[in-house]
Amino acid sequence: MTTVLLHSGAAAPKLETPRPQVKVVRGGNRGLNRARRFAQATLRTLALAIVLGLVVSVLYSHAKLTELSGQINEVNTQLTAAQSEYDYLSTKMSDITSRASLQEVAEGQLGLVKLDPSQITYVQLEDQSIIEKSSSSAVRLLDKVRTAALNLLDGLNP
Repeated sequence: MTTVLLHSGAAAPKLETPRPQVKVVRGGNRGLNRARRFAQATLRTLALAIVLGLVVSVLYSHAKLTELSGQINEVNTQLTAAQSEYDYLSTKMSDITSRASLQEVAEGQLGLVKLDPSQITYVQLEDQSIIEKSSSSAVRLLDKVRTAALNLLDGLNP
């Protein structure tokens, strides 16, 4: 239906077109919107979990680094103490083993004196340097029996 409006003093009548009525209807891609919201929530949750994981990882790394730095400092302190003790003992050992110190200990504490060349006695031996001890006939007999037994055992072993 068309409406004609007449104006006074107007030359020609104007026709007005009817405006379409807009109606909002729910539906259509409702399931798609729900899936989209779920995917967005899932992505936010995943991003939050990743950020939280990174923060925890950084905090753990710093805590471990602090712990290891403390251990390194403690070991360095022990090393310094050990080096100091080593230097002290090395110096003390050098003092003790020095020739003057040994002579002082030998003469002062032990009462020893330096050897005089007149105290040295040389003994001239015969051509052979064999010393035999004298023993009784029973000991010599047992010695011969022991030697014979050892020779017999040697002969039995392949």
